[in-house]
Amino acid sequence: MFGIYLSQVLAEYRASGTSGHSPYFDLTYRKQDGSFGTKTSVCRRAGETIGPKKDLTSIKHENRQAGKLHLVDKNGHKFELHIPLLLSFNGKTIDHRF
Repeated sequence: MFGIYLSQVLAEYRASGTSGHSPYFDLTYRKQDGSFGTKTSVCRRAGETIGPKKDLTSIKHENRQAGKLHLVDKNGHKFELHIPLLLSFNGKTIDHRF
C-alpha cells in the first residue's frame, strides 16, 4: 500500500513555499550505508540556480545535480537527498513507479 506517488512529491517540493503551500515538510530516506534517516521541518533551498551560461563546465555541474533535492533543515544546514533514496514524504510512503 502506498500513500503518495513520486510525481506528487516532486510537485509538492516545487510548490513548497508558494501561495497556499507550506514551505516545510518531513522526509524519511535510506542512507548510502543502508541505514534510515529522518529529517523534519525541512524546506526547499531555492534561489541558488546556475545562470544561463551553457559551457561544458556548467553542463557537467547540472548533470551532477540531477536527481537530487536541495534542502535546508530547521538549523539552516544545507543538504541534498537523492530522489531514489526517499521513502516517505510527510508520513506518506512514496510509490516510485509514477
